[in-house]
Amino acid sequence: MLPSLIDSTSMFALTGTTLALYVGFVVTRSLLRSIISPLNKIPGPLLNSFTNLPLFHSIIRGTYYEYSIKLHTKYGEVVRLGRDHVSVSNASELRRILATHNFRKGANYERSLYMVPTIFSTTDPELNRTRRRQFGSLYSMSSIRSMEDLILEHGVLSLIKSWDKALAEAPTANRATVNYHYGFHGIGFDVIGILGFGQSFNVLSQGDTTMTDAFHKFLILLAMIGCLPIIRRMRWAFRSLFAAKDYVTTVVYRSIETRKAFIAENGKPPRVDLLQKIIDAKDPMTGQVIDMPSLVSETALLLAAGTDTTSNTMSWTLMHLFHYPNVYQRLRDDIRREFPDHSAPIHYEEARARLPYLTAVINESMRVSPSVASYLPRRLPMDGSGATVCGYYIPHDSAEICLGIAAAHRSSDVWPDPCRFDPERFMGADADSNWKNVLAFSSGVRMCIGRNLAWVELYTTLANLLRRYDFKLPDNAPYGPHRLFNGIPEEIPGIAFITSGPKDPKANCQVEISPAC
Repeated sequence: MLPSLIDSTSMFALTGTTLALYVGFVVTRSLLRSIISPLNKIPGPLLNSFTNLPLFHSIIRGTYYEYSIKLHTKYGEVVRLGRDHVSVSNASELRRILATHNFRKGANYERSLYMVPTIFSTTDPELNRTRRRQFGSLYSMSSIRSMEDLILEHGVLSLIKSWDKALAEAPTANRATVNYHYGFHGIGFDVIGILGFGQSFNVLSQGDTTMTDAFHKFLILLAMIGCLPIIRRMRWAFRSLFAAKDYVTTVVYRSIETRKAFIAENGKPPRVDLLQKIIDAKDPMTGQVIDMPSLVSETALLLAAGTDTTSNTMSWTLMHLFHYPNVYQRLRDDIRREFPDHSAPIHYEEARARLPYLTAVINESMRVSPSVASYLPRRLPMDGSGATVCGYYIPHDSAEICLGIAAAHRSSDVWPDPCRFDPERFMGADADSNWKNVLAFSSGVRMCIGRNLAWVELYTTLANLLRRYDFKLPDNAPYGPHRLFNGIPEEIPGIAFITSGPKDPKANCQVEISPAC
């Protein structure tokens, strides 16, 4: 037994030594590469030149939005975000990067939960072009406008029914406390349900947050796997997140199967909605249709992207209105003067045409609080030439360029007093040029394909709610015009997992409503 014990002990020591030497080799190589890296001229925290851990830590904690803004505020338009990541916040450079497929999406987009690329996640320019040809007509403004009555019925009008019910049941006459963040997410899911799945999810009528909470966890899991792919194999450690993913997949798969069964039985679909258009979509050039795995992935994307982004934008917009009472009062008065008749809902085209201040408010909200706040990495051009960005040359394969959209929107070089919410930026002679520097819907060849649906929901929801109700923050509201930071109202902290919304909305997004005077 003794020789065996000695052999085991020796082998354990040898293994430990080997492991230590290997770790030492890896660390030393990493340090040497960092010391001689061509990125060393780019400003940023010293730690970031050696490791991506600060970047990944901010992504996993949901604080990347704030982290990016702080780095760019301190170091300028180009920042060393990690060992092989460089962030850029110059709006004209961002538009140049987004203008073509030369800067393909980064490796994290390929780490899909479904392992099937979507119109959003694909790094292949040809697949992106194919999907846009297949889906282009789905999201055209004429297509969305043809479904506007459904959007109103299952969107803002359904929320009004829910809030009117809360008023009727409130202990205090003509005053009730509601949560606008969950109300807007209810709109998002019910509208996408009726347009993309053939039936409303009834989130607003039932007041059930199961689906909204599941999709929030789904986005958290997507963000985490994007920077740490090993999490895909750690279901045991992230049970609730993977359970949310399974829930989303089940909802999507059943909706597709139910629709196909209905068509098989009746010979035609119940209606031509987004789900049916996705099922029927063909590439007009090749006739290519979409297979089932891609259908599930694309439809899950529709549900996630079509709800969270727009809902968060509406939440941020109301927050800013409550924090700037003069802006709220002016917008409310504009809406009620232009649309005094409450017997008919306000539609998109008339709101857009007759409420320029509402346009300015939405634009400024998307500038200050963009709903997509991930690090959005892009590869350097495939021809091996590298790229020069804001005067810094970045050699091929040395780094990925991250799109600092949130930081660009708060650049003091472009926006005077950038943290202040000021819709006047979009009311004067500079309105159009200022809007070009707002990249809330991205830009160029990868511009958000669902932006028309977002515009219709934003205009109709905000216009109808601000005409019908008076809003007041509760006396104990944690954030509001009473809480100042550097002389301006402190915003509700954001939490960003691909999309960015208010942190702890159950506590921070309460508001008192009463019928409009």
